Amino acid sequence: MEILFTKHWNLYFEFFSEEQYDIYFKEEYVYLYKSTTEEPCCLVIHEGNFYMLFPFLKRTFYYQHQCYFDFETAYGYGGPVYNTCDESFIKNSLSTLYETFNKHFYIAGFVRFHPLMENYYGFEAIGKIIFDRKTIAIDLSQSESVMWMDEIHTKNRNVIKKAEKNGLEFIVDENFLYLPSFIKLYNSTMDKLSADGFYYFSTSYYQNLRKHIANSFLGIVKKNNDVLSAAIFFYHPPYSHYHLSGSNKEFLYLSPNNFMLYQAALELKRRGAQLFHLGGGTTSSESDSLYCFKSRFSKNRYQFAIGKLIFNSSVYQNLCHDWEVSNPEKVEQYKYFLLKYKY
Repeated sequence: MEILFTKHWNLYFEFFSEEQYDIYFKEEYVYLYKSTTEEPCCLVIHEGNFYMLFPFLKRTFYYQHQCYFDFETAYGYGGPVYNTCDESFIKNSLSTLYETFNKHFYIAGFVRFHPLMENYYGFEAIGKIIFDRKTIAIDLSQSESVMWMDEIHTKNRNVIKKAEKNGLEFIVDENFLYLPSFIKLYNSTMDKLSADGFYYFSTSYYQNLRKHIANSFLGIVKKNNDVLSAAIFFYHPPYSHYHLSGSNKEFLYLSPNNFMLYQAALELKRRGAQLFHLGGGTTSSESDSLYCFKSRFSKNRYQFAIGKLIFNSSVYQNLCHDWEVSNPEKVEQYKYFLLKYKY
């Protein structure tokens, strides 16, 4: 097997079919999360015509005068992608992945797998898999009329029709002209949810997304001159995604989000997507209000999983112990975080 760490990996996607990867694995997406402490990188493993790509964010740190590394996959979904279903190659490439990170002084790694691609397969041989929560995706491969009747819940259909009668307008904003409005709505929505800082993004993040993620658009719902809700959508057929969204709480009684998601589904269908992934709830509970809202758009359920890798157990345990001693006020908040010592 040939092994390579690289900062530029898009060229390898020529060996993949469209359904074998998604926008979350491409350089331009992972680079949105580059920071002063985290550097985009990809581990490439190949043997003959078989390839595995594993994009991640690399962090360098020093502990007891020794340089170490750890990683996590970018916000959203990630993990390994393969251009083959060959079980032997998948098994061997995962084993090689573990050995390679271990040999290069990585301490631990955190993975957010892709629900639609189920790319956690085989990972239990090298790390721990946690099946975190269910997610929902609309099947766009059907005709519009079948999708409307079979995917959208009866009550949701009524809400969407009522929104249309109330004069709501859906705008596909490919040029991100409404970006300032979106940012304001998104941040106010996060404020309302008392969201962690992890869920807030800088102005440069949005500027880079607009500049580099070609297969994206803003979906805007307006009534007269008011922007009621807005969201960023990605697509890489056959997959498409509901990325970030925000809404004006004063107009929630008009159900702009129901209207927006259905109109976005139709637009993404026109652009060649066959699955529209809505994601899951804010928690793993199936009674979670956001999950219940999304469940009215489809009966299709997918599994979101996370993976935890520890390459050097003794150093990892010492790191965590020293961090807990130095940060007693943070222990409870971050007790389940694999990379707790980052905080």
